[in-house]
Amino acid sequence: MAKENDEERQQTDLHGNPVDNEDDEDEQELNDFNEEMPWYETKGGYRRDVMSSLFQKAVRRSDDETAAFAAWELVRSGPKYESHYWSRAILVCVEDLVAGNEATEHVLRYEELAKNRWEDNGWARRLCAIAAALVCARAQPSRETTHANGYFSNTMVDRARVKQDDDHEPLYEPPVSEEELDPDGEIGFVTVDKHTYPGAGKGRGWPHFRLHGARIGPHEDTVLGKKFRRRVLEYDRPEYSYREPEVAFSEEEIEHALEPTAEDDPWRCEFDTMDTLDEFDDEN
Repeated sequence: MAKENDEERQQTDLHGNPVDNEDDEDEQELNDFNEEMPWYETKGGYRRDVMSSLFQKAVRRSDDETAAFAAWELVRSGPKYESHYWSRAILVCVEDLVAGNEATEHVLRYEELAKNRWEDNGWARRLCAIAAALVCARAQPSRETTHANGYFSNTMVDRARVKQDDDHEPLYEPPVSEEELDPDGEIGFVTVDKHTYPGAGKGRGWPHFRLHGARIGPHEDTVLGKKFRRRVLEYDRPEYSYREPEVAFSEEEIEHALEPTAEDDPWRCEFDTMDTLDEFDDEN
């Protein structure tokens, strides 16, 4: 079983030999030069914060060798350094790699192996750290999440300033304007449906949702997905509906519901019978 206190792990020297620390738990750690090791330095004499930064910058540049070295240096320097490395490695997966990458799962697995299966094996723990670093450095780098956070934050601060200062001109607007999000706006027409209070207040029921809110794009659904969706829509008629009274969809409406949204404008709706839909929504 893993020890609850990482401080109990056996320390090793540059050559992997165990360091006897049983005589004095407060004994100062020694670096590779047989000198007392300050808390902020690694065994190789590097600053811990610099080595941590080196790891992250190497991942961003896909420099797998440098990333692996930085990980190894941190982990071999002691339990606190090792804990710091694993925390940074997970952060790197979210901050510096493209969303949806598989690196996070691998890093978490390597961390679990290091801390549980091989808690008493410094050599194996170092291998886990190196493997995790290689996974990160070989994944597709991207700072999109970090930049999105900064962009959205600044935009909303700028937006609030406009309401307080009539002379202030915002640099950027949010991706969705208030006009677009209005219940009758281009985006609001789809978004403000029966699942929202204002949409329900406008009488937008299941027909509106099925023909607009449930569409996907720009890629078509699978063959089986389209088959299932068509049959659901064909069942939505008074003689077959088992949830609530419905009005049968026309073939034109069904084709619209099955058509993928446009790649260049995913919210655009060129369906000509929206007024008719609103009419029978109000009847339900």
